[in-house]
Amino acid sequence: MNEPLLDFPEHVELTEPIRQRELESLAFDEDNGSLEEQIRALMLELEDIQEETRSIWEFRHDYPVSESLAALQEQKRRLTRWTHLCVKQRKT
Repeated sequence: MNEPLLDFPEHVELTEPIRQRELESLAFDEDNGSLEEQIRALMLELEDIQEETRSIWEFRHDYPVSESLAALQEQKRRLTRWTHLCVKQRKT
């Protein structure tokens, strides 16, 4: 616990990209359409997550491990948000 504390502007600079990603609206966040439109949006989102994950795997040797892990974390975040949405919708 002897690490120096970051000053606030430096902390914001380091954490702002993470905060912005959390605020991004994903395709399945919008539930304004018909059932068919919502299902299509979810399917497209899942296909995109799957394709991105395949790309991470395929090009894992071309990028630093830290970048590949960050990209994989992003796909996990998207999938987690999708799962939370499905659970929330089942409760209503």
